[in-house]
Amino acid sequence: MTAAKAINITLPNYGTIRGSVDTQRQVAIFRNVPYAHAPVRWRVAVKPQPWTGVRDATIQGPSCPQGEWLYPLGKIVPGALLRVGTHPTYPFGIEHSELDGLNLNIFVPLSALEEGAEPIPVMTWIHGGALRTGANCVPLFDARNFVEHSIKLNQPVIVVAVNYRLAAFGFLASKELQQDMEHYATTSATPVSTYDQSVGNWGLQDQKLAFEWVRENISAFGGNNRNVTAWGESAGSLSLHYHMLIPAHHGLFDHAIMQSGVTATMAAGVVEQNGQPVFDRLVEFLGIPKELEGVEKIRRLREVPMDDLSRASDAVGPGLIFIPFHDGGKLLPSDLPIQAWSTQISSYDPNVKSIMLGTNKDEGTAFATIFGEAKAASFPELVKKFVPSPQLIPLFESIYGVPQSDADAFRILAELVGDLVFQYPTQQIADTLLELKKTRGEDFRLERYHYDVALNKMEEVVPGLGAMHAGELPIIFGPPFSDTVLTESELALSTKIQKRWIAFANQKPVTAEDGVVADATKDQAIVWTHDHRVEVGKARRLSKEAMVFWETITKFKLQHAQAALAPREE
Repeated sequence: MTAAKAINITLPNYGTIRGSVDTQRQVAIFRNVPYAHAPVRWRVAVKPQPWTGVRDATIQGPSCPQGEWLYPLGKIVPGALLRVGTHPTYPFGIEHSELDGLNLNIFVPLSALEEGAEPIPVMTWIHGGALRTGANCVPLFDARNFVEHSIKLNQPVIVVAVNYRLAAFGFLASKELQQDMEHYATTSATPVSTYDQSVGNWGLQDQKLAFEWVRENISAFGGNNRNVTAWGESAGSLSLHYHMLIPAHHGLFDHAIMQSGVTATMAAGVVEQNGQPVFDRLVEFLGIPKELEGVEKIRRLREVPMDDLSRASDAVGPGLIFIPFHDGGKLLPSDLPIQAWSTQISSYDPNVKSIMLGTNKDEGTAFATIFGEAKAASFPELVKKFVPSPQLIPLFESIYGVPQSDADAFRILAELVGDLVFQYPTQQIADTLLELKKTRGEDFRLERYHYDVALNKMEEVVPGLGAMHAGELPIIFGPPFSDTVLTESELALSTKIQKRWIAFANQKPVTAEDGVVADATKDQAIVWTHDHRVEVGKARRLSKEAMVFWETITKFKLQHAQAALAPREE
């Protein structure tokens, strides 16, 4: 095939699209490929209609509406690299759209588009951002270098980057939204399935449509639709875990790479306890009378302009407040907290053949202060937020220590938050998957990893973050975004990590530099060391005392969650 500046392909289900070609890297790029539309706020999205003529897929499409991108990685990148569009105020200069934000960016080796080429593996990227920010337009997620590397390794892959609804548009629940959905289901001229009546899980349902689109259409790009690796970080990773557990979502993908996130990282909430307070603050912020009937409140909320609702989403509070929701069994289990559901091996999608699961060493540093002020003098009061019983305080102090300074307080809080949100939940799921491995044998593979690398430039700008949450992303995706961010040693590490991720997608061994494979059944993991080596190390890092502590905390949380779900049982 002769490389060109533009290339057309035809999607049998939809029509022809025209993409661009990076001739240097021999990668075709198709942007703004629609996989769904969301014509009505707080309803399931619908598949797009076929088109006539040639659809332009050379220009970045709109993002789903969201607030400002505030993550620390933005501090180390020249401002010019953070603008890929011309909009004066939206993040990255890219337009927002409720209707058309559900689109894909697709990065394809040119060789895969040649006639007679063997179908190649597909990696579908689900971005993070606490289910409230993120998009496929983020310059960091430009996968052309990643795909080029796969070509050089003779293990070519296609990367598909997904947009999905966020914050109040994708993860909002309340009794009023339930009433509105009931009204819609009973008055609709066409039947509304039980699945489509789920409230508060529209972002997950969007992702399902994206995975289905890949199954149905990726062969037109030379992809193997029976070899799809779902790949996510943070909220993207935990989303994949939800998909593995939701019966209606089984069969969406064949393999999974889960970076820093499982369901317990952002456990499904209960509408009355977790959704209603956020909804009520949203209504108050927007000046909608709280005494209105539920259906009328929602009617008025649907009239709120997109940007105003985005601002309201930001205003109602920081942190992990937009989450999936238990919905009486329409999507998620009706009588069992998702944390408990996720530890039962019978819950897992039998179609998933392999999982690579890991965390970063210093997950809690980037957002520890969201959980409270790190001051030595007030630390005992802060600890009470995390420790439900005074009897656990001695065990807590034996594990994390007692702060002697404010710096100590921050260090402990960061470690505590990292263990609470990431390290313990990930270890718990790893233990569950090891049990699954015993049941499935050779039909299932589990890989573990640990990432211990602190970005040099980030340490210069914001010292002390260490191997922070999402700090691996510039390394994994590499150039063009990372050219001005990474040192030569970090760029070399980037190729090492990409090699392992690409190997996993090709169902090849993920090895250390000496060629040794880490055996998860023997408590081994691949470790990306602080000095940029790739070694085999210990998979289980939490001490026995820490495991006992967090197991006890988890029991308290499950009892609380189970009690909240109990009134829904009938």
